[in-house]
Amino acid sequence: MPIQFNRPVPRYDPARGLLHNEHFQLGYVTNDLPRALAIFADRFGITSWRENDADLPGGGRVCTRTVWAGAMMYEIAQGHGEGMECFSDFAPHGADFVLKFHHFGYLVPDEASWAVLERQLASSGLKVRKPSDIVGYVKTCFLEVPEINHLLEYILPREGLIARMNETPIA
Repeated sequence: MPIQFNRPVPRYDPARGLLHNEHFQLGYVTNDLPRALAIFADRFGITSWRENDADLPGGGRVCTRTVWAGAMMYEIAQGHGEGMECFSDFAPHGADFVLKFHHFGYLVPDEASWAVLERQLASSGLKVRKPSDIVGYVKTCFLEVPEINHLLEYILPREGLIARMNETPIA
């Protein structure tokens, strides 16, 4: 007999709180991307990833790999240098190997919901890390929540990121 949970139909309402956007991503951080990818291949059978590597103006570098497994996106990120502290604070470059959970990713559906989120962030007393607003691509930020020992990432995708995410392989 198949398992039948009485699961509610999702009703996302950003005005209800920081966890009421659509949770779509589990993010991991590493300081050795090839080794982390080998672990995901050996243990979980995930061998195909969308690559996104970027050199940043301040000298930093970020490399991310993403894949869909079911309805969940998995991301592995490695960052070092200026502007990448959101990643390198958790997986220092040049240190012993690290691969660990880093964040839940939440989709924010529109600008009105982002405005609600900004008010919640301002009143939360929590530290917002790495806010970014790239016209035509994405609006995003990370929120530090020390009590749960990981970050929350909020993403308002725009045309450029939507196109890129739609190219993400399915495991």
